[in-house]
Amino acid sequence: MDVAVRAVLAIAIAAASAPSAIAQPGVKADPDWPCQQIKVPTFSLAAVWTGPALDLNSQSWRDDNEIADLTAKMTQRRVPISDVELAIADFKAKGGADADAKLLRAFAAAFQELTQQRSQILDGLERFGRKQRAMADRIRAENEAVQKTADQTKDGQATPGVTAQERLQWDIRVFDDRRRMATYVCETPELVEQRIGAIARAVQEAL
Repeated sequence: MDVAVRAVLAIAIAAASAPSAIAQPGVKADPDWPCQQIKVPTFSLAAVWTGPALDLNSQSWRDDNEIADLTAKMTQRRVPISDVELAIADFKAKGGADADAKLLRAFAAAFQELTQQRSQILDGLERFGRKQRAMADRIRAENEAVQKTADQTKDGQATPGVTAQERLQWDIRVFDDRRRMATYVCETPELVEQRIGAIARAVQEAL
């Protein structure tokens, strides 16, 4: 077993043995949370907004195509934030006397949609974390079985379990590939928060 594989094996065993993940002070840790970033279950409007009161439950924005189009630009994360800022400024310039009210409705709708996207990402990460912990448990058990077989072979009591060794190495590599992928996905909730904050600033500047 090469050095890289041994390193991942150590990580997998540590993951299986870890009692909990990092949490905020006073908040119970989530053992299924797979990220180094602190888990923040909800994102508050107050964290980014100091402007007029918003009606986060209103669905009236859906009846106005201009507001709906602006909301779509805000919430589609593939749209660069610079394009969203230009769209907000243009909306304000062309919106007439009720431009501010429409901007507020668009941002309220965008905040709801983006925070929902963020919650879905957190749920997905937790599901991923549960699968990784289960795989880590399996890797630890497989490693113990392989080591036991190796010890018995030295004593002349059994032949090496090549299939078990190969299965262990395969699971280790799958575990590591998923761990590397999670490193990028774990950044997504914070990127969503940053997008919400940038949109909030742009809207407040336009009012």
